[in-house]
Amino acid sequence: MQYENVYITTKDKVKLHAWFVKANPTSPKLSRTVIFFHENAGNIGTRIPNIELFVKRMYTNVLIVAYRGYSYSEGKPSEEGLKLDAEATLEHVLGRDDINAERVFLFGRSLGGAVAVQLAESHSNSLRGVVIENTFTSIGDMVDHLMPMVAMFKKYIQRIFWPTVDRIGNVTAPILFIRGLRDEIVPCSHSKTLYEKATKA
Repeated sequence: MQYENVYITTKDKVKLHAWFVKANPTSPKLSRTVIFFHENAGNIGTRIPNIELFVKRMYTNVLIVAYRGYSYSEGKPSEEGLKLDAEATLEHVLGRDDINAERVFLFGRSLGGAVAVQLAESHSNSLRGVVIENTFTSIGDMVDHLMPMVAMFKKYIQRIFWPTVDRIGNVTAPILFIRGLRDEIVPCSHSKTLYEKATKA
């Protein structure tokens, strides 16, 4: 599977590393393009099986970006930083002359879903659709689930929030929700809550 190393510079001058894989190297404009926002654990290299499914089974171009502080990307991860990473990545994709800019989708898993929803909230008009897999409603809700003994103190110590549940109703692009009933980290009820919030908007 051939890929192009891509380097993207954010508004705060952080250099990100990404891969762009074309489903049809000679005619990439014939395929849709997915921007892949991965989960917190691992890096873009561990997503190769997922990229292959998109490219070889769904004939879809994939641009997968390493967040700041991941893989060969500069900087340190932060909620505001990842928002800038997402903005710069979408700008890069829409500015390419070798894809069809009218067939751009977002895919996000877990944390990546929160990143995708945040981006789609203000850029739905540039997207054909959004796919989110096993995405949490908010970091606060995850603290309640994973660390109940800490939950009572979260308002004093919490520094990241990702309030996807408050944002998803503002996304006007079509959304596909995927959830795993046996996910050991994110409860499947979070996806159900996000779906309900989105469809009631």
